[in-house]
Amino acid sequence: MVGFHAVKRLMEKGHEVTALLRPTSDDSKLRQLPIPPRIKRAELSDSAELRNCMQGTDVVIHAAGMVDPHAKREEIFAVNVEGTKNVLSTADLAGAKHFIHISSLSVITGQGDMHGASEEAPLIYCGEAYADSKVDAEKAVTMYFGRTQMMVTILRPGFIYGPHERAWMPRLIENLRKKKAMLIDGGIKQTNVIYVENLNTAIELAMLNPKADKQVFNLTDGETVTKKELFDAICDGMGFERITKEIPGWIAKTACDVVSSIAPMLPESSRKNLSRFSRAAFRLAGVNQGFDITKAENVLGYKDRIPFGEGMRQTLEQFKHEKGAHA
Repeated sequence: MVGFHAVKRLMEKGHEVTALLRPTSDDSKLRQLPIPPRIKRAELSDSAELRNCMQGTDVVIHAAGMVDPHAKREEIFAVNVEGTKNVLSTADLAGAKHFIHISSLSVITGQGDMHGASEEAPLIYCGEAYADSKVDAEKAVTMYFGRTQMMVTILRPGFIYGPHERAWMPRLIENLRKKKAMLIDGGIKQTNVIYVENLNTAIELAMLNPKADKQVFNLTDGETVTKKELFDAICDGMGFERITKEIPGWIAKTACDVVSSIAPMLPESSRKNLSRFSRAAFRLAGVNQGFDITKAENVLGYKDRIPFGEGMRQTLEQFKHEKGAHA
């Protein structure tokens, strides 16, 4: 989803864009754009083909990743860590001028409450395969800072939402529709969502910007949005009844820890049914996620942002359109 929106945005701004996809990735939405981009394909592990695809490229925006909350840990690390290392080093060998790594605020979240955390907060392993893989990927990128003349930048978005999002919004919408979702500790804790077009704004501001070289930036919508406000916005936008059921945080965390420990051993169909009990789901609904984006505002000028309410409205309009088309 991030890649599609970045391609669309950059092409609209007049940039010459190549969409580099894995062999199994769906390219239908890219081909439906008014002017489709060049599309190339390569496995993240295929250095030779990656280098061939990147020749002549000024900026490489690395947004590929596996986000399945219950996939096997080794599968997630193969994509998110080893894949990142290979794309980074290959971009350097191909002569790219700037490598932008799309990381995640999960690298400094863990499973504990965060309040106003800046880029100086330590990286935290939390036992959640996706988050831990993003920690190792970010470590690999920062270790590369001193070994290359190529510009390298790390952008850390929170939970990304927007039209065509498939990582977490569809599951949350379905759970809200079926009234399976619950407010953990009353839903008063802060979330860290970011509208995909705000992320694209940060990407544009960072591209070939000397101030962004060898820097890490936290990114959110820049608003204080509680879990309840997030759930209410989705329910109101989709025409659902608001969620009122509550559960204590310690019970929710225990359930998510137990399910997450056994889910990787189950068939894929069973894992999908248990997604609302993943550690990632607990991080979304049960952990206070307060992050400081002052650095991005001051260094990149990341200030012209689409408000949460408008971003969510546009997102849900697309979901309703797709639901109607499917029906």
